[in-house]
Order: sequence, then C-alpha cells, then structure tokens
Amino acid sequence: MNTFLFRTLLVAAWALACSLPAAAGVIINGTRVIYPAQAREVTVQLVNTGDNPALVQAWVDSGNPDQTPETSTAPFVLTPPISRLEPGRGQAIRVIFSGTELPTARESVFWLNVLEVPPAPEADAAQNYMQVAFRSRIKIFFRPEGLEGTANEAPSALQWTVAGGRLGVANPTPFHVTLVGLAALSGDGSEVATLEQQGRMLAPGESVDWPVPGSIAKVAFTTINDYGGRVEHRAAVNP
Repeated sequence: MNTFLFRTLLVAAWALACSLPAAAGVIINGTRVIYPAQAREVTVQLVNTGDNPALVQAWVDSGNPDQTPETSTAPFVLTPPISRLEPGRGQAIRVIFSGTELPTARESVFWLNVLEVPPAPEADAAQNYMQVAFRSRIKIFFRPEGLEGTANEAPSALQWTVAGGRLGVANPTPFHVTLVGLAALSGDGSEVATLEQQGRMLAPGESVDWPVPGSIAKVAFTTINDYGGRVEHRAAVNP
C-alpha cells in the first residue's frame, strides 16, 4: 500500500469515526501486548467478524499516531505486514523485536496499529461510493528481564500525596500503570470528587496531580492488568 493511499484511508477513518455509527470488522484479540525481552517473538491474533473480506495492514509506532509504516522508527518487524482476511477467519501476526538498544531498568511502550481496508462494493464503476478504513491501536509493553516487583504489584506501590489543594501520585516502579478511574475520598470513605474517567497511563518514574476540593484522606482507583482486566484499588493519601 503506497503512502498516498494509506494517508487517504487514515484521514477518512478518523473523520468518519466521529460522525458515522460504524464498527470495524477486524478485531484484535486482547487490549495490550506484553513482549518479554527474552522472547524471540510474540503472536497477536486477528479475527474478521465482518461479512466481507478485508485487507489488513499492521505496523508498530513509537507513540506518535501519525507515524506510517514507512516513517515508523519502532524496533519491531511484523509478519505478515499486509494480508487478506476472509470473513469469519483468523490471522496470526508475528511481532519480532529487531534488537535495538532499549532501557533495561524499566518497561518501554510502543503501539500496534491494525488498519482494516474493506473491499470496494460490487457496483457499476461509474457509481459514487465512500470507502471507510478502520484503524485499531493497542499498546505493546516491552518488558526487560529482572525488573524489581511485578506489573500486577505496581498499582499498590503508587505513592499518593495531597498538598495545596492538589492530589498527586508518583509511580516509583519500573512498570507502566494505566488508570481508568480515580476518585478522591474523605476520611469516612465518601466520594469527594471524580478525577479521572477517560484513562491515563503513568510511566515509570512519572508524577501527575489533580486539583481537589475539600479534605482528602483516601483514593479509589481502577487499573488495567496484563490481561486487559479492570482491577479496583483503595489507598491512603499522605499529607
């Protein structure tokens, strides 16, 4: 697929996704990919749940959603990068680390892109039609060996503080922690404010804060584990 076609389809996908009640037929099994550094490759399974065949293009970007397969600098090779997926059939995508140097004391995160291009409708060539491409994008966590702790323990290690009307959290672990819900609580456990609903990823060593009204003693928050499941937590807040 040439760059012009890719960009045209991508623009159409993003523009129409906000205005049309449509859904992708090609589904990625899973919401994230864990790549252990010692692994030779990992496999991602795609399934075409639609009624028509689809052309599928896959690539990895380094965090910039505007990167194309031609401009991506991510150190991964995918095979096959382009495939035809028949309705009701699956396709295994092999993700192979190219061996470039990455940090060994913390996780690195990249993004797997899957672009689904539907076939042109069977109609008179003179008839006008609009073709919509769908792109799915999920995280790849490259996980070095020997990291202290585990990814499932990382949410419990977050450090919560409150000062000057702001609630802060620091991630001292070598793992990324994805918050998909956060509420500030008073001493009796009642909710003072909802602070996060859309989702926020805390990188290793990162700190963020939110303005909060009133007195804060605890937080209730939800994270995503390696399997894509939601896990609820509660933690005390230090002054």
